[in-house]
Amino acid sequence: MSTTMNTGLILVVEDDLDLREALCDTLELANFAVMQADAAEAALASLEKQSVDMVVSDVNMGGMSGHELLGCLQQKYPMLPVLLITAYGDVSHAVNAMRNGAVDYLLKPF
Repeated sequence: MSTTMNTGLILVVEDDLDLREALCDTLELANFAVMQADAAEAALASLEKQSVDMVVSDVNMGGMSGHELLGCLQQKYPMLPVLLITAYGDVSHAVNAMRNGAVDYLLKPF
């Protein structure tokens, strides 16, 4: 098994602490560097200080939703890949997210 870090830094945005920690642990086990935020607003503040290579965000969060975060990221960082995750699958939301720039839309649990 390789012990080198992948070149990407991933920002995980998830308001559920247990799921956020599980996602971060899984990515770290795959040798990715990880940052985390518990809300979209916190993610935007973090991105002002540190650039990342990808954002993985929950859709349904208190405050700004993952779809709203995607819109902000597309305006400020149009080349930044965004993966949305949700426990509430809806085909029209997934299609809209992909049309609005999401690289993928995954259903929980995964």
